[in-house]
Amino acid sequence: MATKPTFGFALEYVPDVQEAKRFYVDVMGLEVDREHPTFVQFKDGAGSYFAVASDEPVGGSGELELYWLVEDAEATYRELPAKAEVTTPLKLMPFGKVFGLKGPAGQPRYLVELARDRPSRPVA
Repeated sequence: MATKPTFGFALEYVPDVQEAKRFYVDVMGLEVDREHPTFVQFKDGAGSYFAVASDEPVGGSGELELYWLVEDAEATYRELPAKAEVTTPLKLMPFGKVFGLKGPAGQPRYLVELARDRPSRPVA
């Protein structure tokens, strides 16, 4: 494989990002890692990432989305359709290049090459 995927984060779609942020910070004790008006990414003490968003779901359903990071989405996209069904064609989004594959239980699993200048900003 051109680039070996590494787990990136789980993304939950919520109606109110600020209310979700309050819950995950104040109740769950997560730390805000990156932020945008429609997106907040958290990290926990083990360095795991979780995010919430209120914009349009990549998969269209609004279900929890799982993302793996790749260095070269275009090369990975050319390689993987021979091994798994594509659920979402490669597309350029503000946060990077992303596509979806059908996972073993039928849900989409996403691979993303993060944009160098993505809209969310690190929180200091």
